[in-house]
Amino acid sequence: MVGYITYGEGAPAKGIELGEKQFPGAVFASLRMGRAKHPGSPLARRRAVLAARQLKGLGVRTAVFPVDFPYSALFIREGVYPVDTLPLRRALAAPLAKRRLEALGLGPTQAVAAVSGSRASQETAEAAKSLALSYRYVLLSVRSGGEELARSLRREYGISLLLSPTVEQLERADALLLFAPRGDLTGNNPIYYTLYPGGEAGRGRLPLALPPALEGRVEDNCDREQLAAAIYAQGGITLEQVLGASGPHQV
Repeated sequence: MVGYITYGEGAPAKGIELGEKQFPGAVFASLRMGRAKHPGSPLARRRAVLAARQLKGLGVRTAVFPVDFPYSALFIREGVYPVDTLPLRRALAAPLAKRRLEALGLGPTQAVAAVSGSRASQETAEAAKSLALSYRYVLLSVRSGGEELARSLRREYGISLLLSPTVEQLERADALLLFAPRGDLTGNNPIYYTLYPGGEAGRGRLPLALPPALEGRVEDNCDREQLAAAIYAQGGITLEQVLGASGPHQV
């Protein structure tokens, strides 16, 4: 079960209220907390600990946190973590890169796309495959599994990957998708996504957005990226809906 935490004015009678939050195709265990007058006071912190433990008692291990939530670190210590947005970012990277390449006027025989990671994991392989099915020039830089993936794609689809590209070739790519950190690259590619833990900040950040139909159903301080990832994981929205909401204009 995934949690959905609200934090704001209008405190419940006992300061904490558990319930259920529903979206089309997704259900959450909800926790409503009134905004504390003194969030750092011992009383407010004890209340937050109790709330985290009650939520965890419902089987919740991950939750959508408010963006202004003062007890995030406390909830994490109690074993309730923010929803991980990385799986959705990784799934969205190749289709969003293709949409942005189209917006730049780069066709299937013009664009150069590159994927780099520590190994040819399923997510890395899917991104390389998706790009290679659309573009002639796709570079793949991984330490292991690249040759096997290339043989598989050539045998099944008749497409080729350029393996072990140089740093210069990666730097010249129109789109570069990094599934692991690379200290030897500048990241000045026209399209550049950092798709690894800690890569959510900076220029390489791939943004997520909720479909417009869901915008009116959430609080102003709800973390929309976490919510999009949570609903997507439950099957409530499709990748195409997230792609449409994120749009080709995002950097």
